[in-house]
Amino acid sequence: MSRLTRAIRFVRHWHARIGVLAAMLFLLLALTGLALNHTDGLELAKRQVRASWLMHWYGLKGEAPTLGYLFEGGYFVGIPQHWVMDGRDIAAAPEPVVGAVELAGIRYLATSSAIHVYQEGGILVERLTGSALPATPIDHIGRAGELLMVQTAQGIFSSEDGLDWKPDADIATDWSGQLPLSDDLRKQIEPLFAPALPLERILLDIHSGRIFGHYGPMLMDLVALAMMVLSLSGVWIYLRSLRKRN
Repeated sequence: MSRLTRAIRFVRHWHARIGVLAAMLFLLLALTGLALNHTDGLELAKRQVRASWLMHWYGLKGEAPTLGYLFEGGYFVGIPQHWVMDGRDIAAAPEPVVGAVELAGIRYLATSSAIHVYQEGGILVERLTGSALPATPIDHIGRAGELLMVQTAQGIFSSEDGLDWKPDADIATDWSGQLPLSDDLRKQIEPLFAPALPLERILLDIHSGRIFGHYGPMLMDLVALAMMVLSLSGVWIYLRSLRKRN
């Protein structure tokens, strides 16, 4: 057997084996790249992945709050960027909540710079900021009968509808405060506060190889080099076969 024949067999042997491994990883690159090209249409940034094994792989751990605000027919618990009302995620703010009260079926969640107005079921009705508030920052929110009350550094104010405010420091007010959650309620909200990542972030990490850890990008670099080797060896084999036929 000539040296050239042995070289051709060697190239074909490793061409096939490298090709199988590289093809699987290249297919992964192609699928994730295709999805990322349509990230807006597929709403990848809005889709949250909560798979426990995947969050463990990322080293993320979640812990449900033990305190919350209780209403007559529901509850609110939240941390910055993650609010839950009556068992469902609702639009959240990056600031911590300083109080939450319910008046005539409307729920008012206050942060230091805004009051978020919700209907039952977690439907955001309005967000009061700036001139719509009597003053900021808001320190406390509460109720006095059917009046909505806020306490700020400039004093205490009351409102019947959350829009028109007037100074009212002499009225007895039930200020909002967090209460311990029951064991049943904590078990109910625990899955909602499990760690999650946007699907877009996970696909980006897969595409770049970062999901495989510190050496993941190097693995993807090897895949790229393998594809280059496969391309060159494939062309060489084809040209050798073409010359032999001619």
